[in-house]
Amino acid sequence: MRFSVVLVIASLSLAGCRTAERRPAVVEASPEPPSASTPEPPADDTLPVKQADEEVVVAAWSEPRTLPPGGGQAQILVRAQKRGGSPFAGVEVRLRASTGSLYSGGKVLVTDGRGMTRDRLTAHKTAQITLNAGGTRYRFDVPVLPASAE
Repeated sequence: MRFSVVLVIASLSLAGCRTAERRPAVVEASPEPPSASTPEPPADDTLPVKQADEEVVVAAWSEPRTLPPGGGQAQILVRAQKRGGSPFAGVEVRLRASTGSLYSGGKVLVTDGRGMTRDRLTAHKTAQITLNAGGTRYRFDVPVLPASAE
């Protein structure tokens, strides 16, 4: 009887490991640091959105995490949550890429009932994504791998 219990526990542990491997790598976006050389942009800068009613906790990432040599396309995913982890629906999000193009063209996106929204980046060089989610700006990179020297 002990042997079967150990097998069940071991199989549950392994199942959890396999599930964890399938999850996408999530890079928590960090607030954009103020630049010492330039003043803070005015409130009506190039990424205006409606201010959220309460604090928004944001995670943003790309799938795939890196683009192949020469570039390609990546989904840009944004998850908005309330403090405590519940999804934050209806948050306005606007994105900008330092290079390449976004499918949204910089228009306002809105999070769904799961607190999610997405865009598509097409880039040939490493792009820095800047986003404004509910009034707070965040940044992260989508790197393009260098061409291999053969």
